[in-house]
Amino acid sequence: MHNIYLKDRVFYGLGLVIFLFLLSYKVATFYTIAIAVLILLGILLIIDWFLLSRNRSAVAASRSTGEKLSLGDKQSILYRIENNSSLGLHIELIDELPKQLQYRDGIFNQFIGSGEFVEDRFSIEPHTRGLYDFGNINLYLSTRYLSLIELRTVIPAKHSVKVVPSILQMKKYELMVFSHTKGRSGLRRIRKIGENDEFERIRRYQQGDNIKSINWKATSRMNKIMINQYQNTKSQNVYCIVDKGRSMKMPFEGLTLLDYAINSALVISNIVLRKYDRIGLITYSDKIGALLKSDSKHSQLEAIMDSLYKQKTEFKETSYELLNVVSRKKISRRSLLILFTNFETRQDFLRNLAYLKSINRYHLLLVVFFENTELLEASETRAVTEDQIYFQTFARRLSIEKEQIRSELISNGIQTILTKPQDLSINVINKYLEFKAKRML
Repeated sequence: MHNIYLKDRVFYGLGLVIFLFLLSYKVATFYTIAIAVLILLGILLIIDWFLLSRNRSAVAASRSTGEKLSLGDKQSILYRIENNSSLGLHIELIDELPKQLQYRDGIFNQFIGSGEFVEDRFSIEPHTRGLYDFGNINLYLSTRYLSLIELRTVIPAKHSVKVVPSILQMKKYELMVFSHTKGRSGLRRIRKIGENDEFERIRRYQQGDNIKSINWKATSRMNKIMINQYQNTKSQNVYCIVDKGRSMKMPFEGLTLLDYAINSALVISNIVLRKYDRIGLITYSDKIGALLKSDSKHSQLEAIMDSLYKQKTEFKETSYELLNVVSRKKISRRSLLILFTNFETRQDFLRNLAYLKSINRYHLLLVVFFENTELLEASETRAVTEDQIYFQTFARRLSIEKEQIRSELISNGIQTILTKPQDLSINVINKYLEFKAKRML
């Protein structure tokens, strides 16, 4: 399948022919010149078409996206364009990208010599979960010197890719937690209360380690300071609870708060499993969505990812009463419940405080809700007009209410994180590690 398109040079040539025909009304000689130019242009067009038609089948292109794409992360698509023809060609690549990416411009446009290939990367950042349908690859070929026509060749390349909760963030934070660079990555080194339970391994001493754990025999043998490392208590229950109510529809930098919560739930689930604890998942709004019992088996992370992938924001009022009932009936063992939710007003919070206190009596409840960063910025800008003063006053009042909610949760013995969306995962990980170190689970 191919199509032919005339390039600008053809229209310039036709314009010249028309101009010569007009001049021929005054000077007859220009008529002959116009006919000659028109014939020459036709001959060159035929030559150009023949060269492209003969070589178009020797041009190939491919697209590599990976099996899955990560929500909210910058990733790249790899394109490989090969010119196996006997002629150097100018090639423009236009891909039929998924509608969710909202991009229809050319991706690649340059000359490729005979027998050469070029690899090029195109950056994307998916902002919605779901199935992304890629179409065919369109190549527009033209010769280097004549360049009168463009021949379109369609490379069949239809396939679909899932955009899932961020795998890249999950791996990044896993590396942070289990590497020796916690301090430089935003993770806090937390002093452990007492001793851990089981001996795990002997390792080299690092700054901040308990000197009481030094293994003197290993130190003398290795000529380096070595310490005994012990494992934390294992098989503790942790549940990620994700609110899907209308308050989680609020957007921030292309993603909704629900998307941030889903990405963070996957991140902390991976950390919990790596710490040998049991992880479960509950999603809810006015009714329960997903409910996965806590487990530590290898397939649990994949099950959680599949469940999170399917979740959508529901424009209904969140039922904390329902959550209280489900947590009592479905979670028999005392567990850490990480509740990702959002309170926009103090009145909304006070209506549900009793349910949160009830849940916290039987479990260790961690309420995670969000700062409205745009309102924070607005409250700090200089107000000049009357409308700006009203808006700034409103923004400051809502920001103060968020802090009041946080203070009331803490005063009622409920663990709390008030966070900016971009800091969500790092703050939740720090809190989980703090609970582990202080043996609060």
